[in-house]
Amino acid sequence: MSTQCTIREDRPPRHRSRGCTADHARGYDNFLESTADESTGLAKESHMSALLLTPILALLACAQQPAPAADDLVQALERAISGAIAQAEPSVVAIHRFKSSGSETTLAVRGRGKGRAGEDFPVGAVRLFERDEPDLISFDYGSGVVVGDHGEILTTFHVIKGAERLIVRAAERQQFLAEVIAGDPRSDLAVIAPVEVEGMAGPRLRPIKIGDAATLRKGSFLLALGNPFNAARDGKPSASWGILSNLARRVEADLDEMRAPRAALRLPNYPTLLQLDAKLNLGMSGGAVVNLKGELVGITTSAASPQGFDAMAGYAIPMDRLGRRALETLRQGKEVEYGFLGIKADMGFTNHVDQVQAGSPAANAQLLRGDEILSVGGVTVVDFDTLILAINSFGPGEEVKLKIRRGGEVLERAVVLDKYPVDGEVIVTNRPKPWRGLRVDYPSPLDVRAAAPLFTERPRKAVVVVEVVDGSAAAESGLKKGQLIHKAAGKLIATPRGFAEAVAGSSGPVTLETDTGPVVVK
Repeated sequence: MSTQCTIREDRPPRHRSRGCTADHARGYDNFLESTADESTGLAKESHMSALLLTPILALLACAQQPAPAADDLVQALERAISGAIAQAEPSVVAIHRFKSSGSETTLAVRGRGKGRAGEDFPVGAVRLFERDEPDLISFDYGSGVVVGDHGEILTTFHVIKGAERLIVRAAERQQFLAEVIAGDPRSDLAVIAPVEVEGMAGPRLRPIKIGDAATLRKGSFLLALGNPFNAARDGKPSASWGILSNLARRVEADLDEMRAPRAALRLPNYPTLLQLDAKLNLGMSGGAVVNLKGELVGITTSAASPQGFDAMAGYAIPMDRLGRRALETLRQGKEVEYGFLGIKADMGFTNHVDQVQAGSPAANAQLLRGDEILSVGGVTVVDFDTLILAINSFGPGEEVKLKIRRGGEVLERAVVLDKYPVDGEVIVTNRPKPWRGLRVDYPSPLDVRAAAPLFTERPRKAVVVVEVVDGSAAAESGLKKGQLIHKAAGKLIATPRGFAEAVAGSSGPVTLETDTGPVVVK
């Protein structure tokens, strides 16, 4: 324990002193009292001099106190690190991915029923691998962290992308098949879970406690646990430790990503990542970054060290407001949805509005070209990247307050967000049941993907058809994917929720007003 000097507030002002211990304080008080007794007629200036000397003498006394032994400090740090590892280690697993040749589609998904089992490993089996058993040979591996009471495991999206089969090795020599519950390519996060079979016991997994990366600062001690070079195939993750080198780092987009529309960029291409002072080796993607309490504050990603970037640093996706929202949504098997405002940045990608998309939330909130957006929902904005992240931290349909500066005047605007487009394979296993074979969504993804440049004029308020089930009433009505519906059962429609409410409880034919004319769904 370090020695600390404090202001003693439990004494009258005349006796207040700086001290390290009660004995020091009593000594300095006696000094004051003896000074006064020896010469009660001293001039006021002499007494004040003694008072001024007192804190100086106290500080000198503190400085002379023996510092804790270096060995004690090292042992205390060692105990803290070992304790945090012991707390987090049972929750970290090794993930082995087996891909089918010639396909990038992820097959190991709950409900798809393809590519999950083999003769050597039946569905639902949880078995112990023996110490003398040949190691699982896999040249495609990563890490994961148990985050749910039902065995849900958080990892990075690129670890499970394209998997035909996933095998997990966990603590206590447990080995089992897993399947994807949900995956979000934008955040590069995914959640998998053990394959469930009725009547068969699942693996014994312990979820980690989730911390808050927003509390971290440069210099915070952090630990990384994972499966570097497939070393954790025995069920025992490897650990490393260091400090948080920096916050809000980014991965520069590669050439293909830079040629694509800006909407195709992933969150790691924005200033979101934690930078660690240790390199994360192959296989660490999806591993745990924990604080000294053993709480999860980040997910490691080895994809953050491309050629030309800082190859000696390690990077992690933080469990901040955005990360925790993505985690909870994916754990439920749902799609991670991001807010969409509908503005175009200026050439310098500042927080100034260059163009407002007609019919967008920004237009509805009466934003104008030249407006400077200062904050979104209380989150400070300094450039276009931080504006995108602030908007993305809220979901579509949420109302947020914008603080803007216009002509020297600071104004507030309330805006209801649309849905930001997510490019790539979005994996969802828990979706609302389709209405008569029809699923709809916000139209903003359709508009943005078709836009060149990024934001162009969009249709009036409506929802877009995203799925029509073969042989359903919706299919027989002639509805097609991509059609826009702006009225259902005589009610104006602006959101998927509004559509669901409009058609809820209907038993007979329902007329839908679309961009190609009325359609009757029986």
